Amino acid sequence: MAITFDRRTYLRVGVPVLIVVVLIVLYFAGALATVKPIADARSVAALAEGGTVFDKVKYVDGIWQSKVIPTVEKESVEFDTLIAAIQADPKQAGGKYGNDVGGATNYLVSFSGTVENVDTSSLTGTISVNVPFQGTNVPVKIQIGPIILGTALRDAVKFIKFEEFLNQMQFGNVSDELNTRVEKDVVSKLDLKSLTGKKISIKGAFTYDGRSIKDLLVTPVVVTVE
Repeated sequence: MAITFDRRTYLRVGVPVLIVVVLIVLYFAGALATVKPIADARSVAALAEGGTVFDKVKYVDGIWQSKVIPTVEKESVEFDTLIAAIQADPKQAGGKYGNDVGGATNYLVSFSGTVENVDTSSLTGTISVNVPFQGTNVPVKIQIGPIILGTALRDAVKFIKFEEFLNQMQFGNVSDELNTRVEKDVVSKLDLKSLTGKKISIKGAFTYDGRSIKDLLVTPVVVTVE
């Protein structure tokens, strides 16, 4: 007996078979499931950086020991002198001792004091230091991270200028790497558990935006525990 197929039978059986055949052909032709990377990691970085691959680690390696630390050592202003100048005339103090970047003035400062408290309860930990000033003690906070905030160090040393870089991203990456270097090369060498009550001397950077001197947040670069 002859078997006959109507139109619906052809569609129900033939179409799925045809789809399978097409998929097999495409697979072996390499047209299916072939993923081609748009760019490698360096190319992506180059695109993000504005057309050139910028190595922030290499850049900071080249200036940390040779320029950053010597600059902080040499140009840090004594706390008494600097704070008195800021209180007397912030604009004049900024012109004499600071570096204005984006409307905020950044300073290099040197001071000694007694550690009152070490706060490691967050990723933006701090050391509170009582610093003698005009017959009283001023509480100053020192960043210990592991996340170091701000751009104070990059901007206070003065020799790192935006014009050196291709874009804002590169400029920002330098600040991030400097802060990372502070955590790795400075803070990591401190025995934070034993600091409370000890006298400590610090040279570092802070950004002053017109608030009280009791709100200073210093990024340490050179630290000596006595």
